Amino acid sequence: MKVTLPRQEFQDALAAVASLTGGRTTRPILSCVLLEGTPDGLRLCATDGEAGLRASLPAISIKKPGKAVVTASRLLEIVRELQDVEISLESDDRYCTIRGAGSEFKILVGSPEDFPPVPEFDDEPDVVLDGATVRRLIGLTLYAAARESSRFAINGVQWEKDGRRLYMVATDGRRLARAGGPLRESKIADFRFIIPSKALQVLERVFVPPRDNADWTIDVRVTPNQVLLRAGDRVLSTVLVEGHFPDYEKVIPTDNDKTVRLSRTDLYAAIRKAALLTTDESRAVRLSFENGKLTLTSQAPEQGEARIEIPAEYAQEPLSIGFNPTFIGDALRVLTQETVFMDLKLGFKPAIIHVGDKTEFLYVIMPVSMQ
Repeated sequence: MKVTLPRQEFQDALAAVASLTGGRTTRPILSCVLLEGTPDGLRLCATDGEAGLRASLPAISIKKPGKAVVTASRLLEIVRELQDVEISLESDDRYCTIRGAGSEFKILVGSPEDFPPVPEFDDEPDVVLDGATVRRLIGLTLYAAARESSRFAINGVQWEKDGRRLYMVATDGRRLARAGGPLRESKIADFRFIIPSKALQVLERVFVPPRDNADWTIDVRVTPNQVLLRAGDRVLSTVLVEGHFPDYEKVIPTDNDKTVRLSRTDLYAAIRKAALLTTDESRAVRLSFENGKLTLTSQAPEQGEARIEIPAEYAQEPLSIGFNPTFIGDALRVLTQETVFMDLKLGFKPAIIHVGDKTEFLYVIMPVSMQ
């Protein structure tokens, strides 16, 4: 292989695929990137064994097509240090040589035949989504997914197609986030599948809006055990999480008869302040609602206590309820609307945080004991 590339475009594509290669692995090939020079340009592939990522970019010149497998982190470090507008790559059976003006690096290569296959997005998409909508839905839900739970089905985010809308749902058993948005196009029936959290974290990093402000869409192709997503010149593939996602509709309260309207900014600031005087053993803040105001209190043994008061549109009987402040803060941090609502029932019943339209965003949070 012998190609000449625009350095910045190559660095961007390499950084994207290298995001899959940084984890611990007993298979050294999974820390590498496959480079393939073709008549159309350069293709890059990486995989961690479960997710795969493809990226491509046009070359300035292709003097010799071919393939090379190199350590992703080492190659990325070299490319980042070069300041050239153009760089060249040349590979043989032993080395990949990277050249800039006055610089030359040789790194050992692996065997392209040993590199695991990474799926290509060759067919027409089953679903087309607006790129900004996908990022919004992931941002509104991913934080609520479980971390390394033995219940594998909640170690990811469920995607649900319901007619012309897509919903994403995540839960760790103590809170649940659901967000929805419209589809651009759809050619298949409704579906439900679970995408691993790591794959969605990669998607957030590498699927970015076009620099020229062109229309940004994400194509989706669904197979029985994996999903492929394509945005521009990048394709992310991932296996799906096995198992059955909880029947979450049953835990969404339908009889909460008390609603309070709050400023998201005020509530987020108050939660952060009250959380300063909590401990790992007593991670709780009491929210006391009464006519026209909300009072937040917390205490940490042998440290002190906090009391914060903010306005609230509430005109029903007084109610006190305790929450983990981190869980409330997680939702308030990702919302962009200035006004939020809380639907309540009793001090020991789950609450709902929403923005008015529960099909856009809904967050169920379990209370904690204040004893």
